[in-house]
Amino acid sequence: MYDFSLLSRETIQAIIFALFLFIIAFVSFVIIVLYTLFKYTVYTNKHKEKTKLICDVAYFHERGKRDKQEDSIYVSPMDKMETTGFVAACSDGMGGLLNGEVVSKYVTDSLREHFPYQFDAQTANARIITGISDKVYEEYHLGAGATLVMVHILDDYMNFYSLGDSNIILIRNNRATLLNYKQNYITLMIRKLAEGGLETTEAYRDNRAKGLIDFVGNLKCNVLMTNRPLRLFENDIVIVSSDGVTDSIPLNRIVNHIHFDQNADGIARTLKYGIQTRKNPRQDNYSAIVIKMRRSFV
Repeated sequence: MYDFSLLSRETIQAIIFALFLFIIAFVSFVIIVLYTLFKYTVYTNKHKEKTKLICDVAYFHERGKRDKQEDSIYVSPMDKMETTGFVAACSDGMGGLLNGEVVSKYVTDSLREHFPYQFDAQTANARIITGISDKVYEEYHLGAGATLVMVHILDDYMNFYSLGDSNIILIRNNRATLLNYKQNYITLMIRKLAEGGLETTEAYRDNRAKGLIDFVGNLKCNVLMTNRPLRLFENDIVIVSSDGVTDSIPLNRIVNHIHFDQNADGIARTLKYGIQTRKNPRQDNYSAIVIKMRRSFV
């Protein structure tokens, strides 16, 4: 116990003044903390809409062991991304048929002419692709054709469209997923065998397995498409490619060729190098558009 009556009047006044200053300082500190939190919240809310996912894009377009480059790619103008979205497409001329390089280029040129596309008009966009296919049919009557894979990304969402056996691959959390199923006989046979309760391995032994059942150049083709947009997240990687890529790097191994701290250009270089080092004597032409989603102030 302390007997404060023994303290002088001046000492007591000094203690009271010190306590008063401490209270003022403490209240000021609390006010500053609350004000800082308030300003941070206001700033975050104010700029939240300005923080969007944007597409970091790179591509490669290489000729394999074929005599001609029958792949063709299309990338929409990057300066239109914020208003009309970003479109990337790859078309692969069908091997064994004539004029594959002519048809694939016609496909990507036609897609370029129709840009921009309305993001929420998937059915209308599919009709555009069907119209392109019908024109190829009118010219060649199944004597030429091509595959097509196309993605349309706007903000945090993506639609895709597909014909044939090229690839739309989503890599998320170190896992690669093929978003579009291949429109070839092997897919059809596996489905029928599975429905009949039979072993599906028989499908892989069929010589027709890789033959396409739908493609650009087929009359009234059946375009695969998203009915509702797919949500994208930061660091998602989307690969739009011809099947020459996955012929050398299977889907279940593609993540082994990617460093996830790389940008799109680094990923594209790594994938291209991985294909080249395989030294496949029957390497098909291989093309891919690599899209990495990253967060940015715009």
